[in-house]
Amino acid sequence: MSGIEPPHPAEIRNYAQLASWLREQIVGGHIALGDRLPGEETLKRTMGVDRSVVRRAVQVLREEGLVVTRHGLGSFVAAVPTRQVAVLYPGDRVSARMPDGPERERLGQLSPGVPVLVINRAAGGAPEIYSAAITVLRVHE
Repeated sequence: MSGIEPPHPAEIRNYAQLASWLREQIVGGHIALGDRLPGEETLKRTMGVDRSVVRRAVQVLREEGLVVTRHGLGSFVAAVPTRQVAVLYPGDRVSARMPDGPERERLGQLSPGVPVLVINRAAGGAPEIYSAAITVLRVHE
């Protein structure tokens, strides 16, 4: 799979994990805007998953607007979301959980299996909620 390093096959067991790995390849710039995703057969063989897992993972990325599929040609990156950086300060607490309906709407289209990161600041205030798919946590020095 030109230019991208596949995970150990045991790390990918279901469509949500494969979609998450492909999303990370897109967000991280390993698969660029306009590039073709690895083919269904390549993903199936490399990841050691069933065809249905590959198809569902690509469907999730289509629903998120990250890829478009052209019959007979394959699936191509249509959008690259911008990474968010959330800065953590001493005493802040971070947890991960699945989003509820209003959070899913507010953060945009989150696919099944994508958790949110909840930051409770030591300084108080309302919890901050971020999509785990595009958020990088950085500790303030």
